[in-house]
Amino acid sequence: MKNRITLYILLLAVAQQLFTACEADYLNREPSDYLTGEQIGRYAPLNPEIARGLIRGIYSNTFAWGTGGTGDHDDFGQKSIDIVTDMMAGDMVLTGKTYGWFSPDYELNAMNSTDSRAHKIWRYYYQIIHGSNLVVDAFANADSITGDNRASLGQAMALRAYAYFYLVNLYQHPYADSQTALALPVYVSQNEAVAAPLSSVDSVYSLITSDLERALLLLDGFQRTNKNEINSDVAKGLLAYAYLHMGKYNEAAALATEIIGAGTYPLMNKEQVIESGFNNVLIPGWMWGVDLTIDNTPGLPTFWGMMDIYTYSYAGAGDGKAIDIDLFNAIPESDIRKQQFLNDANNAYYLHPNNKFYDAGRTIFGDRQWENDIVYMRVAEMYLIAAEAMLHIDTNEAKKILRMLLSERETGASTRINGLTDEQLKQEIHLQWRIECWGEGKSLLALKRFKGTVQRGSNHRALANTTYPYNDARMVFEIPENELNNNPQITVEDITIQPSKTSQMRAVP
Repeated sequence: MKNRITLYILLLAVAQQLFTACEADYLNREPSDYLTGEQIGRYAPLNPEIARGLIRGIYSNTFAWGTGGTGDHDDFGQKSIDIVTDMMAGDMVLTGKTYGWFSPDYELNAMNSTDSRAHKIWRYYYQIIHGSNLVVDAFANADSITGDNRASLGQAMALRAYAYFYLVNLYQHPYADSQTALALPVYVSQNEAVAAPLSSVDSVYSLITSDLERALLLLDGFQRTNKNEINSDVAKGLLAYAYLHMGKYNEAAALATEIIGAGTYPLMNKEQVIESGFNNVLIPGWMWGVDLTIDNTPGLPTFWGMMDIYTYSYAGAGDGKAIDIDLFNAIPESDIRKQQFLNDANNAYYLHPNNKFYDAGRTIFGDRQWENDIVYMRVAEMYLIAAEAMLHIDTNEAKKILRMLLSERETGASTRINGLTDEQLKQEIHLQWRIECWGEGKSLLALKRFKGTVQRGSNHRALANTTYPYNDARMVFEIPENELNNNPQITVEDITIQPSKTSQMRAVP
């Protein structure tokens, strides 16, 4: 009984640590007032439930309300960031400003160091890093790591890599343009009380890839109990993304095709694309997602509340989300994905994703439980990674992979794809990222990889008919003011590498 009580106290301390942190916790190298890193390191190797508890807390942070340190209703973990980045890339339209959530992001006014979005994103990912480092530290001096502890460490390393991957891409320009540029403070332990200076983009990527490579070894053989956990397939997917951004195309293609070839995650078919509602983590093609329930849903401030007109929240009440009209028009009539959006210019919800993200009840404001699930990674992304990587290796192979994806999307796609020139194929693959993953937070990173130019269509409420390039200053967030004020290792010279806010936007001729 005494051992059970001790374990209960330890797990309670872990929960307090992960969920009651003050706003500047990512700057505080001391793990907690309740449980020290030394205590976690002493007990975690003896009882796997401690590390599992930490990991569960990290996963909860990915969808919890307020993980960016605010009570704002546009602050709910990864999916709120996915909405932000799709808006920045111009593919998502905010159709109203009734409540104002996401408006500064949509209007490209949220990237300054003093803006709350720059702080929310920074804090969210550093909280993930904070929790991951606690697990990594717990096993730093362990003689051997086996069983459940091995899986927990693998998940922690993958989560840390995931957080640094998004940070380096959101707070700096693309890898190809900025390898030597300073980007982020890097922390690989919670046991050091010294603030870190900025590391280069290349150094951050080196950590990302080494963490994921080790995670793959640790997660080998791990059988997860639900899809909210990272297994070896998800770690491979994250590593494939990292390699793709680094221009390591052979490595990216190999990992993506390995996932596809295993057949564990069948591609969503034409029926599922419009009939699933993208609302159930059990959809076979989903690799990583969260099963939201009445016990863990954030409620009103959720992805579903922001995206679905059939969920009682903001999308149906005036602050709707729609597809850019030019992107919609670029979808062939024979493509099933065109039916994901309401194509009726006389309807108030014109071009909303009423056939992509929707509650099964199909009643405006009908769902008041907020239990529809959220997705972080799908196998369709692996087809796109493989096609994009093969574009630089073997264009015939790239076409083959693209045809595999479009066989479940567009009637007659094979003939069209076969006739594309190399440049047309490049543009096609970029377009397919935007269509297939609309609303899933992939547009901004694709824009940067393809070095594209945004052209906002005529249906945008703000900045309609304007263009801006992938390296526009507003495509990068500035390091938040809290970090600049509290980290003495960041100098004036360091932050001069942050892009100026001189506008590069121009009207479409």
